Amino acid sequence: MGLAGAAVFGWLMAGGFLSGTGAADAAPPDLCSLIAAKDMSRIVPLPHTTHQTDPRHDVRNEAECKVTSGKAWTKDGGRYGRLHINLIRHGSTRQGDGWSEARETYDWFKEYEAGDGSTPRELPRLGEKAYVEARSKSASGGHSGRRAEAELTVLLGKDVLTVKYVAQPSTPERAREVAVATSARVLGGL
Repeated sequence: MGLAGAAVFGWLMAGGFLSGTGAADAAPPDLCSLIAAKDMSRIVPLPHTTHQTDPRHDVRNEAECKVTSGKAWTKDGGRYGRLHINLIRHGSTRQGDGWSEARETYDWFKEYEAGDGSTPRELPRLGEKAYVEARSKSASGGHSGRRAEAELTVLLGKDVLTVKYVAQPSTPERAREVAVATSARVLGGL
């Protein structure tokens, strides 16, 4: 192989280690704004909202919305809520295209969620694939009522959306309903 052949071979090999040609789509600058303020107040009492984005451009872009009850507990019986929404938008990398990267992330999240021996519940008609897991726990902070948690993950194209919701007092069924409704609202606003 001559000098020209070695140069072409080197150029091709270097190209194989660069990131893919498909950059990740931009994440919404304010993921929280996709939920109406009146809805947010209904599911998280006295909502205190923070949001951030983490652009990595060609690899993936993330947006995050965190909402917690301000002043911790409301005066009307000790109600508390916490909502965490995370969106990961995948681009192509040297390991795969954005679609396969998103599927790997989704599958990893599902495997991790089921690591405690539970079986996450599949949700038809939400994205391409979706699952949710909801559970009940004892009340915390010396307050009465059961605490419920739900975690929902949706795969849609190159996007993986995760919604985590905690409320007290609440039931797993109600927490699941809130997580499903929130994810549908966010997906509808993307």
